[in-house]
Amino acid sequence: MERSRGLFVWFLCLALLLLAFVAGQVNPLAFLLAGVLLPLPVLLAGARLGSRAALLLVLATGLGVFSLKPGLQVILENLGFAELLLMGAVITILQQRGVSPQRAIIITVVGLNLLVLFFFLGEAALTGTTPAALLAQKGKDLLGMLFKAVGQGEGDQAAQWLRDFPRAEMETLLPLIMPGAVVINSGVVAWLNVVWARQLVLQLGWGQPQPPLFNWSVPEWLIFALLGAGFLLLVPVQTVRLVSLNLLMVLGLLYFCQGVAVIAAWFHRFGLPRFLRLAGYAMMFLNPLFLVIITLGLMDLWLDFRRLSRPKDA
Repeated sequence: MERSRGLFVWFLCLALLLLAFVAGQVNPLAFLLAGVLLPLPVLLAGARLGSRAALLLVLATGLGVFSLKPGLQVILENLGFAELLLMGAVITILQQRGVSPQRAIIITVVGLNLLVLFFFLGEAALTGTTPAALLAQKGKDLLGMLFKAVGQGEGDQAAQWLRDFPRAEMETLLPLIMPGAVVINSGVVAWLNVVWARQLVLQLGWGQPQPPLFNWSVPEWLIFALLGAGFLLLVPVQTVRLVSLNLLMVLGLLYFCQGVAVIAAWFHRFGLPRFLRLAGYAMMFLNPLFLVIITLGLMDLWLDFRRLSRPKDA
């Protein structure tokens, strides 16, 4: 009985992943939604059945996608899809080997983005274009997808903002911040899926859940990297400024996660109802609260809001 339930969970996760792929091919909004939720079935299958089942799920999904549309082109067009599946598998393997959720997220994001950089440079070499030109082209493609997806709603505020913002300026700005934006995107997706998977595992009663992310904290020495990147913005060299800007974006995400951990610890301490917690978490991603949460994460380094006992060399 237990084995049959496990097989049902595995095939259900496989069906959800294939459905997400097919829906993403025909609907831009479904494509964007799949870009956030794809690691979740892999994490759930891994939590229920183990890391081998998670890897088999990734392989089976890849074979299923290839069978739906055989050819080399489908592989090249869906490398992002494969990256998200691999994200779920790697996090599962790391967590089941005793790595904390925070470290599993960081290791996975760093490793996957190095792999993305390798493929990006390889594509530039094979196509005979410079990395800057290829980055600009990918920025235009991404903007086109966003305009197509979000711009479908006539009364939607996001769609109206896209129509009012000069597209030429966006095409100029996006390639400059895309490296940092790619890292931030993968980091947020990994972080959200780990949180959601933990809650679902807890609700479904699938063994012992991973510890909460209340204790998320960045190393104290990282503040010097943040200050250094800020000072590098003053250097009158465009390349240095671009590197420092993207570095500031990535470091800002780390301190945002720490700020969210502080808020989560407060929510838990005061026993807030779940619907209030969900509303609070959603509001954290809105401007200007996003910047407030980052500031809270920075202040936690000195004020220690959660009263964490940290080693001095943390």
